[in-house]
Amino acid sequence: MTMALRSLLKEIIVRALSLVPARLSALSILMYHSVSDSSAFFSVAPKEFERQMRYIHDSGLTTVFSSEISQCMTNGKLANTVCVTFDDGYEDVYTHAFPVFKQFGIKATVFLITSEIGGSYTNSEGSTFPLLSERQIAEMQGSGLVEFMPHGHTHKKLHQLPEGEQRNEIQLSSDIVERLTGSKPRVFAYPRGRTTPAIGALLKEYGYALALGVVPGLVRPDSDPYNIPRNAVDKNVGFAEFKLKLSDNLERYLSLVRIFSV
Repeated sequence: MTMALRSLLKEIIVRALSLVPARLSALSILMYHSVSDSSAFFSVAPKEFERQMRYIHDSGLTTVFSSEISQCMTNGKLANTVCVTFDDGYEDVYTHAFPVFKQFGIKATVFLITSEIGGSYTNSEGSTFPLLSERQIAEMQGSGLVEFMPHGHTHKKLHQLPEGEQRNEIQLSSDIVERLTGSKPRVFAYPRGRTTPAIGALLKEYGYALALGVVPGLVRPDSDPYNIPRNAVDKNVGFAEFKLKLSDNLERYLSLVRIFSV
């Protein structure tokens, strides 16, 4: 199937499901990276990001920190709930996203590459982005709207490392986040979303209650706590598809995508 046909089929499915009444009976975790006008695929334009956060606010959805998800799963209070997350910790989260959080009272979790705080990171496309400084992290945390958790120390794919290096990545990133925030982190986001059951067991050993992956879907009480689903939002996600990711129609969409191999 050509890329053009795949895109057309996806658009048809999204448009068809947008006609189905939407409700959210579970929790949806949104995964962002950059809020900027960059050409990078994972960037979301600031105006589009504001539109998305306004939709969450105006829809009456509740936003929670990633550290609150485990309790939500335990007590079954997942409906109409959204968790906004950012991977890597780019500076534009402070410059472009943080003002929007304050505007709409949105909670968010930022997962930090702890070896490069205050430095920069070059993505797979060769685009280089400045990362949050310690001062910016402190200001955002002080607002009560943003929490910070680890995303590995060097952003290496954990499943490709021997256990000793896996432990170093987990321990170093945990220690730095604890120093910056004053709290022991309990949620981890896998670098590039890759994991194994053994890595999940390691995180449990280190005291983590949850670990977030990149497989799309909604969080329900029986979701695997060490490979929690997240729904990517990037420059290729139109507004209709964004709304789909905040409703039970997402599960219908994923089923249709599998059927048609879109």
